[in-house]
Amino acid sequence: MARYFFDVTNGSVVSDDEGIEFDDAHSASQEALRSLPDMAKDQLLMQVGEKVSVTMRDDHGVPVYRATLTIEDEWLAGRP
Repeated sequence: MARYFFDVTNGSVVSDDEGIEFDDAHSASQEALRSLPDMAKDQLLMQVGEKVSVTMRDDHGVPVYRATLTIEDEWLAGRP
């Protein structure tokens, strides 16, 4: 097992100092991807084009994966 760290970015960076152990990098990356919707809810994204991302670092502190969620919207038939 290896420890991976997940840093969250939404205008500022919140660094993970504890990490979580996973069997492999793929399992860790899937957890990072699955966590994005909850992170977006917690961050209260309100502006169009806002992004929340999670950057996964390995046990040496090297960034190895990033997943990003962007909030987009548009009116299709004019404004109500």
